[in-house]
Amino acid sequence: MHCLAATMLVLLCCCCLFLATQQQQQQQLQPAAGGNRESPSCIPHERDALLAFKDGVTSDLGGVLSSWRRDGRHDEQDCCRWRGVRCSNRTGHVHELRLGGGGTFQPDLAGQISPSLLALDHLEHLDLSRNDLAGPTGRLPEFLGSLKNLKYLDLSGIPFYGGLPPQLGNLSRLQYLDLSNLYYGGMNSTDLSWLTHIPSIQYLNLNRVNLSSTVADWPRVMNMLPSLRALHLSFCSLASANQSLPHLNLTYLEELDASLNSFHHPMVTSWFWNITSLRFLYLNYTSMYGQFPDALGDMTSLQVLDLSYLFYYHDDDKNMRSMTMDLKNLCNLEESTSMFTQQIARIGPRFKPFNRMLPRWIGQFMSLVILNFNWNKITGSLPTSVGQFTGLQILDLSFNNLNGHVPYEIGKLSNLTYLDLNTNKLDGTITEEHFASARSLQYIDLSYNALKIEISSDWQPPSTLKYVSFASCQMGPLFPGWLQWNVSITYLDISSAAIADRIPQRFSDAFSNVWFMNISNNQLNGTLPADMGSMSLLELYLSSNKLTGQIPTLPPNIHTLDLSNNFLSGPLPSATRSAKLRQLSLFSNRLTGHIPESFCKYQQLVVLDLSNNFLEGEPPLCLGVTEYMEFVALSNNSLSGKFPSFLQKLTNVHFLDLSWNKFSGRLPMWIGSLTSLRVIRLSHNKFFGSIPMNITNLSCLQYMDLNNNKISGSLPIYLSNLKFMTNTYMMGCYDRTEIVLSHLNSLSTVWKGHVLSYGTIQRIVETSMTSIHLSWKGQELYYGSIQRIVETGMTSIDLSSNDLTGEIPEEIVALVGLVNLNLSRNHLTGVIPKKIGEMRSLQSLDLSRNMLSGEIPASLSNLTFLSYLELSYNDLTGRIPSGVQLDTLYAGYPSMYIGNIGLCGHPLQNNCSSERHAPKQGGLGRTEEGSGIPFFYLGLGCGFVVGIWIAFGVLLFKRNWRIACFRFSDKLYDKVYVLVATWARARQTQTD
Repeated sequence: MHCLAATMLVLLCCCCLFLATQQQQQQQLQPAAGGNRESPSCIPHERDALLAFKDGVTSDLGGVLSSWRRDGRHDEQDCCRWRGVRCSNRTGHVHELRLGGGGTFQPDLAGQISPSLLALDHLEHLDLSRNDLAGPTGRLPEFLGSLKNLKYLDLSGIPFYGGLPPQLGNLSRLQYLDLSNLYYGGMNSTDLSWLTHIPSIQYLNLNRVNLSSTVADWPRVMNMLPSLRALHLSFCSLASANQSLPHLNLTYLEELDASLNSFHHPMVTSWFWNITSLRFLYLNYTSMYGQFPDALGDMTSLQVLDLSYLFYYHDDDKNMRSMTMDLKNLCNLEESTSMFTQQIARIGPRFKPFNRMLPRWIGQFMSLVILNFNWNKITGSLPTSVGQFTGLQILDLSFNNLNGHVPYEIGKLSNLTYLDLNTNKLDGTITEEHFASARSLQYIDLSYNALKIEISSDWQPPSTLKYVSFASCQMGPLFPGWLQWNVSITYLDISSAAIADRIPQRFSDAFSNVWFMNISNNQLNGTLPADMGSMSLLELYLSSNKLTGQIPTLPPNIHTLDLSNNFLSGPLPSATRSAKLRQLSLFSNRLTGHIPESFCKYQQLVVLDLSNNFLEGEPPLCLGVTEYMEFVALSNNSLSGKFPSFLQKLTNVHFLDLSWNKFSGRLPMWIGSLTSLRVIRLSHNKFFGSIPMNITNLSCLQYMDLNNNKISGSLPIYLSNLKFMTNTYMMGCYDRTEIVLSHLNSLSTVWKGHVLSYGTIQRIVETSMTSIHLSWKGQELYYGSIQRIVETGMTSIDLSSNDLTGEIPEEIVALVGLVNLNLSRNHLTGVIPKKIGEMRSLQSLDLSRNMLSGEIPASLSNLTFLSYLELSYNDLTGRIPSGVQLDTLYAGYPSMYIGNIGLCGHPLQNNCSSERHAPKQGGLGRTEEGSGIPFFYLGLGCGFVVGIWIAFGVLLFKRNWRIACFRFSDKLYDKVYVLVATWARARQTQTD
């Protein structure tokens, strides 16, 4: 018996050894990393198809396709070894193509998707996400619907536009489909019925695809996808979830994201509450209201229910009062999962003191892992009992009204990895004790509170910090040395922290892993680190400090640099090693020299702000070779030359500022092709010639300033084409507003030697900003910031101080959205348009110092928003229109009519009589500017001529007067002769 057992044991060991050997041999035969394998090699026609795809790629910044080659060794020609390509172990056919890009901050492929992919008959997995492969048409290719074997298709982040092709419904085997877009409105669909032909689909992502035209059809279509497990429809312009489905097929659905859609209906009427399989439900920003459904208590699998920001767009008390719910509805959530939902934050705690509410939950929710109450109106203070939630991993109470001190007990949360208390009213001091046992803490954000950070410079936290933000907290005056010990930090924001110190010596080494750094709005002095080029920075914000010296070599991968509002000098930095820059803000420094030719290497530049420096010469012709450039500010330098020709390529530019330079020449005709322009400032240069007529093609134009040039000719016609100024809704223009705002932030700036502060809009990521200097209400003012102009929709046309002639076109009254119109100091003639009162948005109107004639239109009194009017020094005549608004303006600006001697009536002293007597001067004549002098000489000449004729007439007809006149002249002659002779004789005697 023992012998048999021993024999069986030996046989078993042999079998195990044999199986292990076989497994090892199979592993050796497995393909190398990336799905490559030695044999069989790839199919030749599939290799050609991949190379044809590569030919359609015009830019490969990361070298993604560098291994795709026709020549070289045999193994290099094997497409199964190429990067991103995976082949079948058995047949060698290409099964997977994984070319997903790195997105916004990583190298991307650019070009188009080649139809050659159709030759990959066995392709099952296609990932081209986060690349710029929209091609010249910008449309999602229809031929992708012919890849019948596809199971996985990810085209997310590719900037497609237009409709979704219904041919995608031919992909009947598809299980994963991601068509989400980076920007809203790029793609759209009026019919989703093609999805019903893909019954096997499990993951569907249509985020930011405009589905507004699908009306109420979308829930029925989704209900016909029984295998669906994840459905993402965020920001799709869905109008309602108020549908009822007779039979629910979505029995496997675990994740539903319908956030950022404006449903505007009671919550209880939504169709998805009966999906008991749901684990994640995101309904934030949906504007739903009312009673919570009873079915919520049956959703026992639910882990995350996000109802945050329901009232972000309409925070009205009616909807606020209608939100009701009992905490007992959430008990099942606590039992089935360790995650906590956000709906209590939006309903229960709102307006309630937090220090009274939290202790009630102790014992009931002791297993909390996530406590997220951000963006509520929670008041009160943080209670010490927060330390009893020992399982807490995420605590987010940001954007509330919490006050008082941060309790030391928060340091007892040893499992806490994420702490966000930013934007509250907390005060007191933060010390090492607050982090005594926080061994897991990686993310901490205490910014925008009245906190003081007092931590020893040699203290080392017990955790590995990665994200650190203390913006607007008191940390100075010395640089917080303890941060230098945390080499794991990748995100650092200590802006507006009252630091008045030099940049530490080991700065580059201590923060070598940081990719985001914001130390702006402090008083840092000294020079920038010379070895800054060795850092891993992607975004660096050091604006509004006191830094001096030259700009050193920049980090190689940096894409956002803001060193504005310092005292940096010397030349601009070379672009040799930093060609990936997308935002460069160096305004308000002391930089000199020319804009270097190396700037032409900035192929991805979106924002360029070099204003308020001492730059000179002509900008390089190759500058702006990138079509992505949206913001160009070169104002207040000594740049010269003609209107920069490189701007012709910038078809996406939204903001252009060349003011206060020495540019000259004519404005080019192609300026009308920059149809994305929102703001154009060319003032205080030497431009001449007429305004191009096609400038009215700029339908999105919001702000045009050409004052103080030598522009001549007449005002352009077809002004009604400036649609933004006519209050015509232009979706494309408003989309661009979001893009412009993403690059702008309000900062203090130095202008002509004077420091002007407009306040700071604090953001986690501060970006470049410039100030607007304009003629407003008769004086040179700074109208806040570009951000205010773009945000508020303030529209302005300033063509003052030029040589414009001709009449003001009647069509100008179509600009009903115009706020500021300044045509002063020109040579305009004709009358003021009679219907000018239709420009109902006007707040400032200046037509002074022209040669306008006729009467002041009565409709002018209809401009109820008008707060400044200047019509002085023209040839206006007639009675001044009556109206309370005009009387009020005259009281504030009594010189608004001066220099128009033909005007009469209230509020002037000269009345309008029936005889139309010439009005008294009364201080309203034009002599102040010398305009009355010609009338004086005309009267003097007429009087002289009349006097001469009277004298000659009397002598001609009166003989006695004529004899007496001649006798008088003879006697006068004799006396003068005797006097002269006597004086000459006496002179001769003295000489002898």
